[in-house]
Amino acid sequence: MRERSKWYTNNRKLSSKRGIVFRFILILIFCCLYVLVKENFSQKYQGVFPEASHEQIIVFFYSLIVFLPFLFIPSNFVVVNLSIMGTLASFLFIAFAIGPDLSLIIPLMIPLLCAVTLQFSRIQASFWIVFMNAGLFFAFQSHTAWGIPIKAAHRMEIFLCFVISLIMGALFFLLKWQDNHIKELISSLERLDQAYQKVVDANLDFQTYALFAREEAMEKERRRLAGELHDIIGYSLTNVIMLIQAAQLGKGDSEQTHAILEKARLHADESLREARQALAILRSEPSDRPRGANLFLKLTKTFQEVTGIPIRVDFANLPAILPSDIEKIIYRLIQEGLTNAFKHGKATEVFISFWVAEGNITVRIRDNGQGDTSTYSQGIEPTNKRTGIGLAGLREEVEQRGGCFNAGPVPGGFLLEATIPIQKDNKGLQYERKTNPNFIGR
Repeated sequence: MRERSKWYTNNRKLSSKRGIVFRFILILIFCCLYVLVKENFSQKYQGVFPEASHEQIIVFFYSLIVFLPFLFIPSNFVVVNLSIMGTLASFLFIAFAIGPDLSLIIPLMIPLLCAVTLQFSRIQASFWIVFMNAGLFFAFQSHTAWGIPIKAAHRMEIFLCFVISLIMGALFFLLKWQDNHIKELISSLERLDQAYQKVVDANLDFQTYALFAREEAMEKERRRLAGELHDIIGYSLTNVIMLIQAAQLGKGDSEQTHAILEKARLHADESLREARQALAILRSEPSDRPRGANLFLKLTKTFQEVTGIPIRVDFANLPAILPSDIEKIIYRLIQEGLTNAFKHGKATEVFISFWVAEGNITVRIRDNGQGDTSTYSQGIEPTNKRTGIGLAGLREEVEQRGGCFNAGPVPGGFLLEATIPIQKDNKGLQYERKTNPNFIGR
């Protein structure tokens, strides 16, 4: 368990490092993009604008490169907002200066779209995208920049720019959704691992409790039995000894001696009867351990509370008391089925059912976890990662009792099923006659 926790801790650190590296790579790519666009601008507009005006626009190109690293800071909300406002102002300044030149506007627009979609929520990012498109709409209208007339953009150019911005924004939103989805999966995996550790700890605690509770119960019964025997047999033997001594010390009157011995015999008979009654009551007292349905219900309830997986149980015609060996096998079957559903199948729901018919009890444990239905067949152990030493041991134990065991993936989940003959002792025959009116017996 420590190695598993250490692996998740290292994985979380690795994911954080990957996020930093990813942002650093984006910054380098967009910086190169800004430099290339600036060089393209210089080649196109060198001599078109006055030299001072041309240098002013280049300054805004460099300001975009300065703002760019702050756009991808992961946690500082104020710095990100200020850098986005500065980047958007520089971008719109360049757009108003050069007009509807999509070969320059679109490359400048991509880093801004990436930053707002990755850093903000959908509502905030949508606001910045709408604000940017509104600014571009006014920048594409006819106006004058430094005394140079700027022609209005064609409607198709405006429409193309808006469509490209929406498509790029949608792609970056999808990238962010995938990143969040991966983080949620990692978080869910960590929660499942923590729940698994709780199940293991609870199982160990339960086994420890059961061991000490059994020893304590045995010690308690020994003391109780010693007290019963001391009160009944010890007192009775003392009286019998006193009567025999009185008969031995008698003056030879046979009738008196015979009466004393007869009294001792009656007292011994009475003591023997009381001792047998005490032992019969002691044997007939019910055990403190839950039996039958209560035992299985306690197991499923504990598992559901620890893991949060809903478990539905249908006891049907399950008897109140089962033979101890059958009860132990069924308990292990449910334990193994629930553990496999949680650990290997990643199930979100488990259904357990019981049915007694023709002297056999059938237990079915089905979950909606992972499984390959092509490898499942009746009576054949499937080659699946969810079948291991636990299921193999249960199969041997069930088949040794003359039962039938099946385990494997089924459509929509995984099924563990076992049919076990019920031992036909006197209690078993009485139960059959009570629960099945048509029972004749064998």
